[in-house]
Order: sequence, then structure tokens, then C-alpha cells
Amino acid sequence: MLDIVLRTCDHTDVHPERGPRFIDVDKPVLIKKCFISLINSIILAKDICDIKLWILDDHSETSTLDFFSERCRQQEINLEIIALKNQGFNNSAERQFEYCKNIGRRWVYSVEDDYFHLPLAIKNMLIMGDRFKQLTGNTIALRPDDDPFIYTANTESSKKPCRVFLGNDRHWRTCSNTHNTIFTETDVFKEYWELFASLAKYFKKIPINEDKTINMLWNDGVTSDGPIPLFSPIPTLAMHVSQGNYPHFINYKPLWDSIDI
Repeated sequence: MLDIVLRTCDHTDVHPERGPRFIDVDKPVLIKKCFISLINSIILAKDICDIKLWILDDHSETSTLDFFSERCRQQEINLEIIALKNQGFNNSAERQFEYCKNIGRRWVYSVEDDYFHLPLAIKNMLIMGDRFKQLTGNTIALRPDDDPFIYTANTESSKKPCRVFLGNDRHWRTCSNTHNTIFTETDVFKEYWELFASLAKYFKKIPINEDKTINMLWNDGVTSDGPIPLFSPIPTLAMHVSQGNYPHFINYKPLWDSIDI
């Protein structure tokens, strides 16, 4: 069983100071295309798993919510939309983690609205989640994107060694950092709730970031000593459509252009 908790907002960018995204479109177009890519990926995974999609929406236009509902109705995807009472990134992030903790049945996928998924992303994560759990004998976590900054940025994470594994159709590597988009087991949110809650409540306020909170959880099998092994795919299964974050080894433009909204 998989519960996907998608956080949406069709009018606000979290990091406007960073300039345009590498796919520079209006936010409503961005989240609709990313949403359809997620739906297409869910469709291909329905044969191996019971999947429910939860949308936590931060005051988007009614037309956007209608778009979500109609597309899920057409594809017979189990959907529930929750309109958030309060506004803002920190509130919606906390509600997202809270839902992952409270409604997740086994696997849970916390995902943001600017992630564009390849068709086999969800199915791959379900298959490899079980495989890595069996291999490690441990609770595990996945991030769906092969973060280009791991290879190009002059950061601590880019300098770390990793282990590489052969998956069903691609390689996977260990890593030690992630964002709010995480595929893992519900118990992770329950057992380490204070770290998730702190990231959500105080991000960009104190300031606090992932390194001081949830990145303390992840174990890369080489240098990091967190309790939970974290893996990411090579090449990527999703791309984070943010500033300068275009993926390696993926010709994303035909995929993007193929999504008709």
C-alpha cells in the first residue's frame, strides 16, 4: 500500500530570489504538467500496489483543483483533496509531514508540486523500496531525483563517496541528503517526528534547513551514520523543476512537451 501526499500551491514560489526555473513557465502550468506526470506514473504502478493520492492545497484557484479532480476521475485514481486553512510554505510543509505520519498505511511518498516524474518512477520506487529493505534488513528511504548538485556543487555532499547498486532498470546510489520529497515508510515520520516538524516550522525563519533536521536521519553506507539508508536513482526518475537543477543524462524537453494540459 502506498499513500502519496502531494502539496500544491498554484500562485507562490518558495525561492523567488533565485530567479527563473530551468523550465520557465507560470506556476499553474508548472504544477499541472508535473501533476499529470505523477498521474501517468501512478497508472503504471496500479497493478502492483494499492495507491491513494492525497492533495494538500494552499489556496489554489478552483479551476486548478477541478483540474486535479477531473484527471484523477478519468483515470480512476483514488483521490482526496484537503484545502488548507492557513497559508504559507511552513504551514503546508508541516501539514504534509503530519499527513504522512497519520494516514500512511505502509509506504508513503511526500512530494512537492514542482517534481516532474518519468513514467516508471512510482513503480520503480515501490520495487526498489522492497528490494533495499530486504537487502539492508532495515527501514529505508528513497529520493526520486538524481540530484545534479551532488556532482557539480562544491559542497560537502558532493565530495562524499557512495555505494552503487544495480536496480531493475538502472543503477542506484547511496546519498545523505534530501528535501521534502521523500519516499519511505510511515514509521519514519512517526519515530522522528520532531525533526520533520522542526524543518517544516522553522525553514527560512531561524533559519533552519534539512542539514540541521532530516538529513541527520540518512545513512549513505560510507560516511554518514544516520539510522536510515537513503538511495537515489542513476539516471533520475524525477526532476525537480527548480533553479539550475536540470537533470543529467535525461532529454527532458520531449517528455515535458508531451504533457498536454
